Amino acid sequence: MNGTLRAGIIGAGFITVRGHVPGYRAAGCVDVAALCDVNEQRARTVAQELGISRVYTDYREMLSKEDLDIVSVCSPNCFHAQMTIDALAAGAHVLCEKPMALAYADACSMMETARKAGRSLTVGFHNRFRPDMAAAKAIIDKGALGEIYYVRASMLRRKGIPGYGSWFTNKDLAGGGALMDIGCHITDLALWFMGHPQPKTVVGSIYANFGPRGKGLGTWGSDHYPVGARFDVDDLATAMVRFENGATLAVEASWAGHGTDGQRIQVFGTEGGVEYNDRLFGAESPVRFFCEDGGELCEEPVELPKASRTAYESEVVDWVQRLKDGRPPYTTPEQAALAVQIIEAVYKSAATGREVILS
Repeated sequence: MNGTLRAGIIGAGFITVRGHVPGYRAAGCVDVAALCDVNEQRARTVAQELGISRVYTDYREMLSKEDLDIVSVCSPNCFHAQMTIDALAAGAHVLCEKPMALAYADACSMMETARKAGRSLTVGFHNRFRPDMAAAKAIIDKGALGEIYYVRASMLRRKGIPGYGSWFTNKDLAGGGALMDIGCHITDLALWFMGHPQPKTVVGSIYANFGPRGKGLGTWGSDHYPVGARFDVDDLATAMVRFENGATLAVEASWAGHGTDGQRIQVFGTEGGVEYNDRLFGAESPVRFFCEDGGELCEEPVELPKASRTAYESEVVDWVQRLKDGRPPYTTPEQAALAVQIIEAVYKSAATGREVILS
C-alpha cells in the first residue's frame, strides 16, 4: 500500500485517545479522517481535542460516506464482531480492540469475512509490545526453555473494578467481567509464549464477591456506587486449560480480591524457565531467566529493550507498517480467536460445573 492511508475510528473512549490516534500519527502515513461514537457530545469533544475533522454517530454512515483504508473498532465488546464484519465488507483493513468477539463462532465469521474481502484483520493485544514481554518472548524464541509444558499466568487487582454504570459491568455489553477484560490479555500472552497450541479441555470457575456489594471499585471510571448501577459480571475468574500437545495453562484474573495485586507469568520448560513478576523482582528487571549450568541452578535478570513509544502506539505503528509492506499482522486473527475459544469455554464450564471438551 502506497501513499497516505485514511483511518476511521469507532468509539471515542480511553483506548482511542491514548492508543489508536497517537499510534496512527506516530506511523507518519495515516490521516485519522473520521471518528464515530453514539455519544455525539463526547465524539465532538474528542474530535476537537485530537484534530479530527469529521464526526459521526452511526458507524455505518461513516463507512458509506468515507473512503477509509483502515478502521479501528474501539466500541464495547458486544459490538466488536458486527462492526468488524461491516468494516471489512466495506473494504477497510481492521484493527479490532480486544476481545476479538464474545463467541468463537463470531470470531470465525470475522476471519471468514476478512478472507473473502482480502483485507487484514488484527486484534489489539498491546501487551505483546511491552519491552518486558518482548524480552521474555525473545528468550523463548531462542529455544532456551526447551519444550514448554506448563504456564501459570495471573493478572490480579486488589481494588480495580471499572466504574459502575459503565458498560464494563454490564454483561449484555461486556460479555463478562475480569476474565473478559484483563483475563483475555493474560491468556493471549500465555498462548503467545506457548506457541499457540490447540486447546483440548477447559475447566473454570468465576466469582462475583465484591462488585455486587459495591466494593472493589478502582480508578477506571466512577469510584462510587451509583443507585441502581448494574453489576452482573465476574470480578474473579480462574481456569485450567489442557492442550493437545500435553501442555497445561493456569489462568487467574481479578478486578478485586483480598491479596497482593500485580501481574505474574511463569513459563516452565524442560531446559529453562522465564518469569515475569512486577512485584517480586523490583526495578532492576521484572523478567528472570532460570536454567541449569554444569549442575548449578542459575537465575539471571533479563535486560529489557529500550522503548521510544508506548505499547499502544507500537502496536498500531507495527500494524500500519505491515499493511504498507504487504505482510500479515503480528497478532493474527487466528491467534486472537484462540483466546476467545478458551474464554468462552471458561464461562461455559463455570455455568455447568463441568469440564468443557474442545477437541
